[in-house]
Amino acid sequence: MNLNELNSNDVRKILKIRQKIEALEQELLTIARQAQKRKPGEAAALRGLPRRQQPSLRELIGTILRKSSKPMSVQDIYEATLVAGYHWRSQEPINALNVKMYTDRTFKKVAPGQFVLRNPRAAVPR
Repeated sequence: MNLNELNSNDVRKILKIRQKIEALEQELLTIARQAQKRKPGEAAALRGLPRRQQPSLRELIGTILRKSSKPMSVQDIYEATLVAGYHWRSQEPINALNVKMYTDRTFKKVAPGQFVLRNPRAAVPR
């Protein structure tokens, strides 16, 4: 395709796709950095367990938020679940996690898109 044949709609589409690619590349870098930080075998802790023996998503998020010293975004929580070895069944895990964070009363929104445990001292229910 000759660049001179492109119209403004084509250029907009190309720019939009390029932005998506850059966002995905940034997400990949973030995940790679987190994987480098974790101890060997840390993610395998959940992956090796049968599904029934793995903690529930609520318990895992509770553990992640309890360990964090500050509120976390849904994206940060999602990345932490991947590092922990959680296996997502959803086709769109970010959307599923968003729903969980906004509807589960175990978690509290403290700023736009930022969450903490509602009661950090209480045990997270199953």
